[in-house]
Amino acid sequence: EHAMEDIDTTFAPNVKAGEIMVAGKNFGCGSSREHAPGVIKAKGVPVIVAHSFARIFFRNAINIGLPVIEIGEQVNHIDAGDAIGVDLSKGIVYNLTKNEQYQGTELPQFIQDIAAAGGLVNFAKHRK
Repeated sequence: EHAMEDIDTTFAPNVKAGEIMVAGKNFGCGSSREHAPGVIKAKGVPVIVAHSFARIFFRNAINIGLPVIEIGEQVNHIDAGDAIGVDLSKGIVYNLTKNEQYQGTELPQFIQDIAAAGGLVNFAKHRK
């Protein structure tokens, strides 16, 4: 219930499962524990798109199975309420509202596998 309250007091009560979160530069800076991306994942956000991520937030998000994709300055083309889609395998973000696409940083296959497994612990449990 307190997710993102310092930035947007309406986030936690209004975010719906399946909605993609869009953020600015160095998103997650100051979040040194897995709790920050964990709360966002628990709210049902399947992926975060941002200009860039704080490295520890990026790693923690991957560790818990929350995919993140960086698209740099292109994030400024996305407005609140735009319908967004993401192809993690290609690193592409689709703005369905504006009929645009933005090339982001493609996640390496092993990171995609960790996300698909639901996080690093699940990935390690099922790895052969």
